[in-house]
Amino acid sequence: MADSNTPTRLLVYGGNGFVGCKVLELAAIRGAICTSVSRSGKMPAQLEQLRPLWLNQVTWVVGDALHPDPLLVASADVIVCLVGSPPLPTFNQRAFEQQVMTNGSANSAVIAEAQRQGVKRLVLLSAHIPALMRSSRFGYYVGKQQASKAAADYTSASADNAATVIYPSAIYGTRYTGGGTAIPLGLLMSPVAWLMRRLPVVVSRFLPESPVPLQQVASSVVDAAMAADSRGLSVVENQDLLAV
Repeated sequence: MADSNTPTRLLVYGGNGFVGCKVLELAAIRGAICTSVSRSGKMPAQLEQLRPLWLNQVTWVVGDALHPDPLLVASADVIVCLVGSPPLPTFNQRAFEQQVMTNGSANSAVIAEAQRQGVKRLVLLSAHIPALMRSSRFGYYVGKQQASKAAADYTSASADNAATVIYPSAIYGTRYTGGGTAIPLGLLMSPVAWLMRRLPVVVSRFLPESPVPLQQVASSVVDAAMAADSRGLSVVENQDLLAV
């Protein structure tokens, strides 16, 4: 971890995605020096168009989470793992394995490299998964479990290591298409979230947990990444995010 007089260096895998862009924005505004790793290595179109000032704090690089660059990982104070895919059903083995790879193997590979390079802090974005979907036949769940275990193993490997795993339910906010067109998901999901938080417990316990705003999820990621030195494994549940 950088000392108090040096900006924190964040290496963000999946930084050009829905959550990743907001994480980079909030971290950069707080003074972090950020590197976003993605397969394309490109800045998202909406940022190219807007060119906010915080972009001066961000570098965009090409990389593969399954094969993380050791030198790039070693250059970071904190690793942020945001790689993932939507929780879609899988109807064949190939699709199942793709879900496990994207949600599990990719993040696990980054975490393992962080341990090898002596990086002392990481943040993993996982997901709250309803009980009925926690099945070994559901590739999304298997992958998320694999990545969470990797984070726990990372903290067990050294008393100096700190990992935070965040488990949000569905996340809503403004998404952007590849061309930079805004899709305001909050217009639909914000009223749904409000309603779900007010359902009787006897009903809500059978449903997925309430969706959470993008801002709260990204803030939680950045808070964990830039926290004062700590040790061990920390968990942020969906209810913790709703309570913010």
